[in-house]
Amino acid sequence: MNINRRNVLKLTVGSTLAMPALMRNAYSQERAVHIGIYNSQLGKVVQREIIPNFERDFKCRVYTIEGATLSNIAALRTTRETPRFSAMMMDDVGVQQAKQEGLIEKLDPAKIPNLENVYPRFLFEDSFGVAVSISAAGMFMNPNAPTTKGLNSYEQLFDPKFKQRLILSSPKYTSSVLFVMFMASLATGKPIKEAQYLVDQGWDKLKELKPSVLTVFENEANVMMVPQGQADVGGIEYTKAIYPHTMKNVPITLAPMKEGFFTGINSITLAKNAPDPELGNAFINRMLDKDVMKLLGEQTVSAPSVKDITFSPDFEKYLPYPLSKMDDMQLVTPDWTFVNAKRGEILERYNQILSA
Repeated sequence: MNINRRNVLKLTVGSTLAMPALMRNAYSQERAVHIGIYNSQLGKVVQREIIPNFERDFKCRVYTIEGATLSNIAALRTTRETPRFSAMMMDDVGVQQAKQEGLIEKLDPAKIPNLENVYPRFLFEDSFGVAVSISAAGMFMNPNAPTTKGLNSYEQLFDPKFKQRLILSSPKYTSSVLFVMFMASLATGKPIKEAQYLVDQGWDKLKELKPSVLTVFENEANVMMVPQGQADVGGIEYTKAIYPHTMKNVPITLAPMKEGFFTGINSITLAKNAPDPELGNAFINRMLDKDVMKLLGEQTVSAPSVKDITFSPDFEKYLPYPLSKMDDMQLVTPDWTFVNAKRGEILERYNQILSA
């Protein structure tokens, strides 16, 4: 993970993003802050659109590392004795682990005023992390395939017409755990909010589904097997990875499964013993600014975690937003304390069944 100095870029977000003058004047031009971001489209937007304005407004330098959740947590762990980072991005699944290891601090609303606009469900682990980007996690399909006409339930995937027409996510990824929870929902008849605690009851359903499974996929290139016609349905995947293709008229879209959807959440945290907690808090506050939330939503096709943001109707239809739509979709955030404790066991069993 390379640390790079941000180049100053042209202002792209309005002056409303600047913090109050009293807060900005507290910083000197010599200050620097280290922040961990994602090695993804979200990270690119932060680098290109958010950081240059933050540097200008706070007269500081921002140094970044780019990584996924586990690598960003590892960066906090390896610098525990000599803290380097002030803020760190990680998925909600990582917040529980980072808190447990004592790597992050509780977020203080007095120092992060924009926390007051966040939907309470997107403050994690007693406010040790806050969401900045939300997707729905579910099955995706080729809407032009004859087999997918009227597809609206996981139970239909057992139909012989789907034999060798289904691709599932690799056991390397958390999304495969979510799929087993849906199998548990079918086996128990319970909604996914309850079935997530009954994953062991989903294994027989997964075995029963195996004739439908063509292969497992590990990256976006494999996801394209569905619109290319090699498969008809795939999952679990996040809407932020599906809808950018849909918007380009590629024949792929979210399957409207009546059982509901899980969330896929990118979040941000304040590092424990941050070298510059003031700038760390200020950066988190900037990420939660309504203009920034709107920008992130439009450029990553994901929902904001704060209320009262307006998108065009043609774009908003791709987002699990606002809160009322999340409820209509039966959007559930997994209990990561439970999931993390069983994750290794679940993934091993999932792999055994599909590779047998």
